[in-house]
Amino acid sequence: MNNPATMLQNREYMTRLYRHRSIIALICCVLLLILTFYGIVAGVIRTIEKLGENGFFSFIYFTMIVNTFSAFTAAMMLPFTINGIRKKRFILPRWLAVIHYLATCSIMFMMFFVLAFMSWASPDDAFGGSNLIVHVFSPVLILILFFQMENEHIFSVKDRFLGCTPFVTYLIVYFCKVVLIGRKNGGWPDIYRITRQPVPLPVSVLLLLLLSFGISTAIAICSNALTLRRRDKMFLFWKEDTDPVEIRIEAYGLGRMEGMEGTNDVILVPMDILVYLSEKSRISIDELIKPYVLGFVNGRKEREQKC
Repeated sequence: MNNPATMLQNREYMTRLYRHRSIIALICCVLLLILTFYGIVAGVIRTIEKLGENGFFSFIYFTMIVNTFSAFTAAMMLPFTINGIRKKRFILPRWLAVIHYLATCSIMFMMFFVLAFMSWASPDDAFGGSNLIVHVFSPVLILILFFQMENEHIFSVKDRFLGCTPFVTYLIVYFCKVVLIGRKNGGWPDIYRITRQPVPLPVSVLLLLLLSFGISTAIAICSNALTLRRRDKMFLFWKEDTDPVEIRIEAYGLGRMEGMEGTNDVILVPMDILVYLSEKSRISIDELIKPYVLGFVNGRKEREQKC
């Protein structure tokens, strides 16, 4: 039989770890919003001053689009990071996790392209000034943010194709604006020189699509492996044959920790954990909530005494 004291220590360690991940996610969200806003504004100003174009012209660049998309995603995630600090777990609803996945795939594709190609051909365009932010800092931040979240969602092959849709959509629009319409008829200039490459256009497009899918797949595989690993760790100390007394002690320990570290005016009940324990131990959820609340009350008393 497992040692109840050891189980409590392990569980408290895991819960604190989840809270730390929420704090990291919050920091990434704030930094991403600040840096991306600066990078986008700097890009618009550079377009006006150096190119003599309307500021909106800068948004024909894939870099500007995916950075805006990433900042928008971070803004939506911000409340969940704050809630994650309070609940000790940073969990996103599935729809937002998918949006975050799309943004991550898109901006990592852009970063790969910059590091693999642009950095050799034009280092200043790749890393000069605010370009360092939108080409490197923002992608790194959103990637860190992506691997801090919990969504219990295993990304399928369908999701991996979905991760390519932002780039594919941009590719279609770019082709229409550059090739079919043309600059003289109100289209876009060929900023990526797709019509002047030594490699035939169909081959270039195919290679880009394969690269996009490869990056989407790599991110999905890493996310799936991490999700499964976290799921195993989450319930590592609650085996099928765990004694019912130990289960109640665990519930009490969770409540005590929440009482000592939680907010003053709210009692947060980790129903996902308690429901799992109830199902595994065949103890009714009511019997687990009671020791949890008792632990919360005692933890709050200890907290007040220390103050």
